[in-house]
Amino acid sequence: MTTRKKTSENEKPADQFAEAISSAFAKEQAGQAYGLVGQAIKKNLDAQCEETLKNFARGDRISARLSEAVDVVLKTLFAAIGEEGAVAICAVGGYGRAELAPFSDIDLLFLHESGSVDQATSILNAILYPLWDSGRKIGHSVHTPQSAVAFAREDMVGRTAFLDARFICGDAALFEDFEKRYDKLRKKTKPQFVKAKLDEQAARQTKAGETRYITEPDIKEGKGGLRDLQTIRWIYKYVYGGEVENSETIAKVMNEAERRDLRKAERFLWAVRAHMHDLKGRAEERLSFDMQPAVAARLGYSDRSDMTAAERLMKHYFLTSVDVGRLTRVLCAKLEEERAKRLPRLPKGLPRKLQKDEAAGKPNLKLRNGRLDFESAARARRQQRDLFRLFRAFSKEPKFDFHPKALALVSEALPRVTSDVRRDPVVAKLFMAILADSAAPERTLRIMAETGLLGKYIPAFGSIVGRIQYGLYRQFTIDEHVLRSVSYVDDIAKGVLKKDHPIASSILQDTDNIVVFYIAVLLHQSGWSLKENTPESVERLVIRVAGRLGLDADQAKLVGWACARHLLMVRTTERRNLTEVRAIANFAESVGDRDRLDLLLVLSVCYLRIVGQHSWDEFAKRQLTELYGASAAWMSGGEVALEKRAAKRFEAVRAETESRLAGWAKKDRERALSRITDTMLRCVEPDLIVRFATLMKAAEEDKTDAAVTVTPRDYDLEAIIYAKDRIGLLGDLAGACAAAGVSVRSVQALTLDDNMAIDVFVLQSPDGTPLDDPEKIASVHKKLLQAARKAPEKPLFLKRRFGDRREIFDVEPAVWIDDEASDECVVIEAEGLDRPGLLHELASAFTDLKLTISSAHIATYGERAVDAFYLNEADGAAVKGARRLKRIESRLLKVLASGGDA
Repeated sequence: MTTRKKTSENEKPADQFAEAISSAFAKEQAGQAYGLVGQAIKKNLDAQCEETLKNFARGDRISARLSEAVDVVLKTLFAAIGEEGAVAICAVGGYGRAELAPFSDIDLLFLHESGSVDQATSILNAILYPLWDSGRKIGHSVHTPQSAVAFAREDMVGRTAFLDARFICGDAALFEDFEKRYDKLRKKTKPQFVKAKLDEQAARQTKAGETRYITEPDIKEGKGGLRDLQTIRWIYKYVYGGEVENSETIAKVMNEAERRDLRKAERFLWAVRAHMHDLKGRAEERLSFDMQPAVAARLGYSDRSDMTAAERLMKHYFLTSVDVGRLTRVLCAKLEEERAKRLPRLPKGLPRKLQKDEAAGKPNLKLRNGRLDFESAARARRQQRDLFRLFRAFSKEPKFDFHPKALALVSEALPRVTSDVRRDPVVAKLFMAILADSAAPERTLRIMAETGLLGKYIPAFGSIVGRIQYGLYRQFTIDEHVLRSVSYVDDIAKGVLKKDHPIASSILQDTDNIVVFYIAVLLHQSGWSLKENTPESVERLVIRVAGRLGLDADQAKLVGWACARHLLMVRTTERRNLTEVRAIANFAESVGDRDRLDLLLVLSVCYLRIVGQHSWDEFAKRQLTELYGASAAWMSGGEVALEKRAAKRFEAVRAETESRLAGWAKKDRERALSRITDTMLRCVEPDLIVRFATLMKAAEEDKTDAAVTVTPRDYDLEAIIYAKDRIGLLGDLAGACAAAGVSVRSVQALTLDDNMAIDVFVLQSPDGTPLDDPEKIASVHKKLLQAARKAPEKPLFLKRRFGDRREIFDVEPAVWIDDEASDECVVIEAEGLDRPGLLHELASAFTDLKLTISSAHIATYGERAVDAFYLNEADGAAVKGARRLKRIESRLLKVLASGGDA
């Protein structure tokens, strides 16, 4: 049972609190009021919460004082009832541990004697109704001591809650009887309880995403959160029979530094949770982006030159969650050791596979209860190569987990990992093998990072540990993004993802320098470690690190160039018209050679597969494939080779289209083929051309000049619009999409020779959920058809949907004009805060400016929209003149800055 005694640091407010409740109770008993006790409880608990959060920073003190306030309520109510004996009122669960946040559940256990149900019920009602009236969420159970333990025996949730039972008031003898019975159950069921708690933890972490490095973590249920801390205490208490603070056994399980880390983690996480509850006015456990700055301000974080206050808070959170994982590992290892004492002696010798590595001599390692440990701790402290040999052994045989003492020694030895160690060629060989010749590189690097060794060996990585990019685009911290990217490139290299990524798989299987790709992926986010994140500074940094890791000068330069420009290929696919020769030529010439192109493709695939929840789809895959193939052709033979490739595709697409239309009547087939333009054959897949032809044929038969199909595809919607071309058509269609409550993922605008237009929109929901509701699809179709038939008579008025989280961010509006990116058009990029109808507003601005949109390229990065447009004058002429371009820029900046009010 819980024996930690939390004493009030200010008795006077508690006395006033009790007096107010007693006075309200007396008025209700005298028939002078109704519900007054609940109101008094609410008022005083709210006041206590406000005073506590204002005056206390430590989370453990906040949670204890809030618990004390509830203790006062229960004791006062029980005293006012005037019933002696009959029941014992006990706190259980988090309240039993004296750990409450402002809106935590208050869990109670009422114990009574057999045969005293009526009296106990009367007391229960007198206690519970005022608590319910106060608006607090109350959980309660009613038992005799015998039935409570019988229930705990069968129900693991109840058994866990009762483990923290704490006597509040009433008949102490009933509680003592319950304690003795529960303790007998505990002593008989230790292995069962430990297994259940560890299984629960694993299931909970799997549900939460199996990583602690999520940009908006659940601080209660997430990996490394409060529930994991509580699991440590539950297991310890159930096995050893006492609290961590008060038990003599704790010194055999955790040393003083580890116990100090446990207390620090609890204080921090409870402080964060308490302020989250207070800010939201409810029990909120997810530390979302809108909460992070406010919580950071309350806890005293401030901005620094390289990190905002919110980013500093989140880094502290992630480092704390790592400590929680380490402490869990310490406790589990101790339990395994005790279990091993009762089993046949386990071998200590290393398997043959682990007796040699890239360094000379036998590794200073042994197996300790099936876990990797140092044979000589003293030698490991002196010889830093041993630290890396430990991880090299694990990378070969990850079935042998680390012993916590070995990891603790690694962390302890970090000050000795100096520049001499970083320049040691033997250590570099060990690290390269861990990275590129490993059974589990991501897992190995992750544990290296959590001990601090990876960040110490590569300071550029150490600087990004726990860092977030504040926004909705990334789903993980920057270091987690890197580690997952390493896992992804490893899967590609081993052929696991050959079907998904045939080109990248072929590149990695054919290369003689695969380590170049691994190092590039490991270092591609290094710019976040620099105060001046420019391509030149990133390139210098990566070249230096890559050379130290063992790459030759040319390889290091290749990696440095690619890491400094790792988004070049991605941004080109998102913002340029890949059917234009100029776009391909500009990109290919900026890349220069096939080695760079190959490395950029692999980096681009890994980046897009990891960075955001919806950053990778068939459109992204098709664009990367096209840019890679076209650039490779350009590099092999310039424009001639590119034209040959385009002609080959042209003929292949035409032949495939003809084949798919073979079942049509000859007249209809010839009519359809005659309307297919060269542009379609260059940039549209045959199955989509057939869908065009089918829609055009149906529209002609129906004698209509506007037709729309909307089809669910891969959780998105594909909308094909066939309509008379007109200035402003694209903007009207974009407005219809916004009015229907969907976002534009991509758009393809094609003009036929008979002044008809075919526009293809890929649409998605603003929050990324699948678009499969028939009513929603019907609404999209209706609004697109209306816009296709004629321009709307009234200006479109759109408001953000309730809960649109984009509005909590600030994005500085920006416009870039490039009159050399295309032979026929000026290319304009507009960047700003995304909102419903932004594409419609931008397109409408072009209509007002008498400009036509040749093609539009939509890129959205969470809350940030960057839309690129290929533009001509209304008569088809090129857009020229500094004054004309300045006018366009000013108008677009006004749209971007208006927030939809322009």
